Amino acid sequence: MPPAPLTVLVADDTAANRNMMQVFLKKLGYAAVFAVDGADAVQAFEREQPDLVLMDLMMPEMDGFEATRRIRGLQGGAWTPIVIMSALNADADVVAGLDAGADDYLVKPISFTVFAAKMRTMKRLLSMERGQRELLGRMRAISDAVIDGIITMDQKGVIQSANPAACRMFGHPDGVLVGKNVSVLMPPQYADAHDGYLREYLAGGPAKVVGHVRELAGKRASGECFPLELGVTELKLDQRRLFIGVVRDISERVRVRNERAENAARLQRYHDEQQREQELARQIMFSQVDTDALRDPRIHFSVMPAENFSGDLVAAACSPQGRLYAMLADATGHGLAAAVSVQPVLPLFYTLVANDAPLTRVVRGLNDLLHQSLPVGRFVGAALVCLEPDGTQGEVWVGGVPEVLLLGTDGKVRRRFASSQLPLGVVESSREGCEPAACALSHGEQLVLFSDGVVEAADVQDRAFGMARFEGILAASPIDARLAAIRHALAQHLAGASAHDDMSLLLLDATPLEGRAGLLDPAI
Repeated sequence: MPPAPLTVLVADDTAANRNMMQVFLKKLGYAAVFAVDGADAVQAFEREQPDLVLMDLMMPEMDGFEATRRIRGLQGGAWTPIVIMSALNADADVVAGLDAGADDYLVKPISFTVFAAKMRTMKRLLSMERGQRELLGRMRAISDAVIDGIITMDQKGVIQSANPAACRMFGHPDGVLVGKNVSVLMPPQYADAHDGYLREYLAGGPAKVVGHVRELAGKRASGECFPLELGVTELKLDQRRLFIGVVRDISERVRVRNERAENAARLQRYHDEQQREQELARQIMFSQVDTDALRDPRIHFSVMPAENFSGDLVAAACSPQGRLYAMLADATGHGLAAAVSVQPVLPLFYTLVANDAPLTRVVRGLNDLLHQSLPVGRFVGAALVCLEPDGTQGEVWVGGVPEVLLLGTDGKVRRRFASSQLPLGVVESSREGCEPAACALSHGEQLVLFSDGVVEAADVQDRAFGMARFEGILAASPIDARLAAIRHALAQHLAGASAHDDMSLLLLDATPLEGRAGLLDPAI
């Protein structure tokens, strides 16, 4: 669809001139509107809103000078070209017409060729102006639509424009900020120094804000201060320097950030307190273990917890008659809850050993204690061993932990004591469930007790350490090096991965106490 022709308002009191202009304009493809005097021209301009005005000067009622001034005052932000056509050709008349607001001056009589050229020029200028106006309108619409505030100021810090978002952000009506110093949007500590910073920058000083995005404080019309994010860019136009600031209210972001920081600090305090309490609990629990008894040279052990606390427990003690009692216990789960579950057995274990109680009685006593004290669903797997003073006879009871291995002098498994009993604490004691198995040993042999966390330890590819590897390492290592070999192999297998369960190992030498010299530092 072709564009509508431009409308030209012709103001002339002579009918012949109007008729001639009608012919000229029709030939050039323009639509014409006519007025017979200045007052009529002003009314026609308001009514028709023409694209261009051709104005005669000498007219009744109101001359062309006054009509031109009034029409120019009615235009607002839009530009409508006004071309004077008059027989007055003195320089003073031309100057007066241009000063009244005209854009060009044609002296009558007018040739069609010159007129056509002038109209092409005005049409081109009008098209350029409207293009610029449309572009500015789009830019203004974009500026008005964005959610961030956009403020422009000159090199004196005077605000040239502020979009609606900026006005709402700072609590000012639209248009009120224009002409004010930008410091009205700043708290006093910034406002007092702003003009000095600007002068320093314009004099070649360092850019403290221009070209950067910073978090600052803004001040609303109510006096309330709020956090904002400000990015400033500089625009140079001819000899002028403009600064464009993009501001964003970050009150919610700062609130969330502060809240997170407070939560993090609170969690850190809670964590630190928990660490202190857990360390105290660990020391209290460790103090109940008879560490002197574990230094018996016939005992080699290691407890590797999955967390700060171990649900596995290794205990040993010698009775007044010289019998060596040893226990490896594994409570349900791991961590503090498991450690608390297994801890009650220690005082009773040491008491029963001090009374030289048979292993059957030890098992029954521990079972009854745990059955009464543990909640439903909690229990303790255990392996208990009692060796006679000469190390050649003993008893083994296993319930809820892996089988106990008896290694020959060559390190290979000579006998397996299967886990044939229920874990401690599951049901009330009965004589049938507390009877140990007899065990005959030879000097140089070794009993191996371990928790399921050892053989089930999984690497990063979820491959278990496995029973075959466990027994192979035991068989390939000297008797005094087996514990260290197993620990080293487990560390290589996990390769830095976290263990999912506590890992405990207890090795007992079938040797009389008098037959070994020196003390072995236990590896914990």
